[in-house]
Amino acid sequence: MPRLNRQNIDRKTNKPELPQREGLTPDLLLNRAMQTRRDDDVVRSQQRTVYDIDYAISYFIQNDIRPQITADDELIAVPVIFANGEKWDNVRRLGYLRDEKGMLQSPVIMLKRNSVAERDAQRNLDVNRPQAANQLIYKSKYNERNRYEDELFPIPTNQIQSSQQIYVVDIPKYVTVEYELLIWCDFTEQLNELIDQIMPYGRFSWGNDGNKFPASIGSISFETVNTIGEDRLVRATVPLTVQGTLLSAQENRISTIRKMYSVKKLTFDIVVTSEIFQTTAIPSALLQTGTGTIIIDGVPVQISPELMNYLINLSDRQATWVNSSTVTISAAAAINPLTSGTANVNEFNVYINGQYIDKQLYTWTPSNASTQTIVFDTAALGFNIEAADAIIINGRWI
Repeated sequence: MPRLNRQNIDRKTNKPELPQREGLTPDLLLNRAMQTRRDDDVVRSQQRTVYDIDYAISYFIQNDIRPQITADDELIAVPVIFANGEKWDNVRRLGYLRDEKGMLQSPVIMLKRNSVAERDAQRNLDVNRPQAANQLIYKSKYNERNRYEDELFPIPTNQIQSSQQIYVVDIPKYVTVEYELLIWCDFTEQLNELIDQIMPYGRFSWGNDGNKFPASIGSISFETVNTIGEDRLVRATVPLTVQGTLLSAQENRISTIRKMYSVKKLTFDIVVTSEIFQTTAIPSALLQTGTGTIIIDGVPVQISPELMNYLINLSDRQATWVNSSTVTISAAAAINPLTSGTANVNEFNVYINGQYIDKQLYTWTPSNASTQTIVFDTAALGFNIEAADAIIINGRWI
């Protein structure tokens, strides 16, 4: 349902209320053609939450960077934890982290999210107004309208339909997420070792297989924690900036993914009879498409490119005066590629000084000879042919 004019509509009884006008632009009205049911598919709604970004960054640190330190000539994997409320409260009060038994945690890396902000360079152009074409489109290779049939079994062949199943997903929100990596170690040498392992990934894309985001490391700060009666700890704070995207499953109680089908194009075959060879006029629909069917003796024949060229190639030939009733043309009539015969007299028009002459007023049988002779009935024509007259024959010539 359109977002700009959401209405509670009962498909059986109620009708949509009159649209409410907001400002100068009209609200979108309900368009049933844009509504397609989603309860008959198993496509997962695309979404990306803040948790997905947090998990992707934590996954990358644990599985790709895999921080380790050397202690007693052994490699020790450094645990990576996320700063929940209780752990972060402990860190703020004491400056370090203890487990549930009160033991000091070292070495350890804590991931803390500081802020989430929309990127200024990629903000939405209009508040609460969907933009045209502001969507991502995914096409499904298989759908129930174009299903695959196994050729090993005698199943009737399914006619392939020119309709594709499309899923339209809204453009996600582009956000900048600020993190801090808090690193605690017993010795400065161990801390330096961890920093050396993290720094090379400063311009990498951090994340797992499904979610990867560009990340950059800022200026690293170091400090030493000395508490009376406790072991000394060294700590480093690594600021991390991640360029992420957010897309919820629903926005304004409307799903952000919609199913559609590609637009179908309905075409009609152009059917003409053999009378097309009795005139120089060509149907406009045939000229626009260039394809069609000719019915000859009840049998449909597809128009070939050669036949189409024969129909549309009309040219002029000027006749030569012989006497007051006779003219000649030095040209041969074209050969019809479908019938293999010569173009008939109805496929030519004769003009004297620009005036069309009816075919009943002259005698002529077109042929493929190099010279054609036309004899006019001057009595019915009402005048004699003079040498100064311009006699033009338009039609299908070679």
